[in-house]
Amino acid sequence: MAKIRGTGIFIPDIYCDDDFIERYGKRAEAASKLIGHKTHYSATDIRTGKLKYSNTEMAEKAARNAIEDAGISINDIGMIIYSTCTPDYLLPPAYTFLQKRLGLRKCIGMDIRSGCAGFGTGLTIAETYIEAGKVENVLVVGCDLLSTRFSKLPVETLDLKSLFNYMFFGDGAGAVIVSKSKDKSIRYSEMFSDHAYVDMGSCFYVGGSTNPYISEAVDKDKWGAYQASGLSEKYLSEVLIDTLRGIQDKIEVSLSKIDAFVMPVESEKIKERVLEELPEIQEQRICTSHEGGALINAAVPISLDIGIKNKLITTGKKVIIYAAENTQWQHAVLYIEW
Repeated sequence: MAKIRGTGIFIPDIYCDDDFIERYGKRAEAASKLIGHKTHYSATDIRTGKLKYSNTEMAEKAARNAIEDAGISINDIGMIIYSTCTPDYLLPPAYTFLQKRLGLRKCIGMDIRSGCAGFGTGLTIAETYIEAGKVENVLVVGCDLLSTRFSKLPVETLDLKSLFNYMFFGDGAGAVIVSKSKDKSIRYSEMFSDHAYVDMGSCFYVGGSTNPYISEAVDKDKWGAYQASGLSEKYLSEVLIDTLRGIQDKIEVSLSKIDAFVMPVESEKIKERVLEELPEIQEQRICTSHEGGALINAAVPISLDIGIKNKLITTGKKVIIYAAENTQWQHAVLYIEW
């Protein structure tokens, strides 16, 4: 049986819209009007482009905070699951760098190369390994650093669409310790990809084996990150609504009885549609960070940590953690009795 024993986060430097406007002028002013959040978490200095924290450095800081919160030692960790779409390098795996930074001599480890669904997927895998008796304490890390995909480009290359994505996304890290427990806390978990037939909603075109380098083969507005227009509102809403409706029978608990929903949703349109279709979910019971940007793999653990600190998640509460992404619309969901 498994439970979440500790949480930890790391938020890098915080910038505001005016900082981007100072750097990029009217383009940033126009982009800011299209984005709901007004603060931006960035591991790079947006004025100079200098990297201040690497992906792994942020992950280490969040991990150490989670380990301290859990009250265990580093050597108690038997497994690291590291979810990110922006690793320091394609190889070696990111978890090995974190293992080295923590000074952990030996552990099971894996990377999950995914977007917003990745951290939830990591939690389900952690539970599976604990239930199978393979390990007693798992460090699950969600960390992303997207700012370098934009800050390293020439200023003149950043058209409005690219600058929007730069300001829309944010950097950060979150971690949890999942531990073996006599009392079952994680009551149910699942992860599915059931919309692979739909066009992808976002993609990093540059950096993989198809387009390893920036070239004329890729449109300039896709050098940083690509997001399709209009698809997220339709399909992320659809996946979220269908998943939450379906989970009620599996956990034998109605949504109206859930005390907290950890389901970071950056779009107000998506949130409005979900609340309209599922009125039993009250907005005040949703744990999410409204600032910093779309934090990808860090979004769920940071929102979870905020929910705990704000006393929305306390002992005995019924909690649903939901993670989904608009790359190919995959999702992971967990039901936890805290």
